[in-house]
Amino acid sequence: MENREREKPKSSRLKIVIIILAVLLVLSAGGLAARYLYLKFLSPAQATVTVPDNQIGEEPEPSSEETPGASQGPESPSAPDNGGAGTADDPDGNENGSPEADKPSASVLELYAGRPDANRRFEVNNMLPGDTETRYFCVKASHDADIILYFRADVTEETKSLGDVLQIKVTRLDTGKVLCDAPIHEVTGKGFSELLTASAQGETAAYYQIDVSLDTSVGNEYQAAMLQADFHWYVEDESGLAPPQTGDITNLTLWIVLAASSLLLILLVPTMKRKKEGGPHGQA
Repeated sequence: MENREREKPKSSRLKIVIIILAVLLVLSAGGLAARYLYLKFLSPAQATVTVPDNQIGEEPEPSSEETPGASQGPESPSAPDNGGAGTADDPDGNENGSPEADKPSASVLELYAGRPDANRRFEVNNMLPGDTETRYFCVKASHDADIILYFRADVTEETKSLGDVLQIKVTRLDTGKVLCDAPIHEVTGKGFSELLTASAQGETAAYYQIDVSLDTSVGNEYQAAMLQADFHWYVEDESGLAPPQTGDITNLTLWIVLAASSLLLILLVPTMKRKKEGGPHGQA
């Protein structure tokens, strides 16, 4: 009789513990799902960062194997100043603004476990022969192993077959490596890749410059033409990607709570079942 009376409080406490763990399990799983949906669909899509001086202030190393990259490499250091100013607040490229205003801004694209790809919409219209549109991108990849980063341009809309004569050149700023340099129609739908080596920081921030230009030899028949394209940055093999480095421990905490709650429930639920099954026999 005493043993039965002693086991009742224990059984009640066990039920309370299981209920609390179940609630924690649901909350942590819901929190992770909500965080994933936020990062996937609702986080700011147009975050930008100023391109660091060490990315644009030095001549590219003359070790590039590609001939176009070697011959056009000297233009890379000067292009950011003109192109960045032309697309920001100083369309004339004047140098009398503030130092920060003269530096180009790069769109930030984050790749991590659960989000292996990102893209930005690009559009040009009414370009004249000799015009160039320049964009900068900072691809931040969270990874704990070597990964292969891909770039792909997909034309979504155009007039007058502008992609036949519109040249696209993608350059890695810190190394001067040219991923592609050809008319957009020749590269659309094709993936151009490079290896990102894992580091102790667990993250790689790779800066790229994309120049879209119309050669001076092109006639004025393309003057009123337009082209829209999606610039995709992605990783095909997600195994090397790691959770995002957000600067907080929210994600890690939720995973710990989820794992601990699941483990304890797996251990306690069978115990609860055994007590229930053993109850009638004990009373008999």
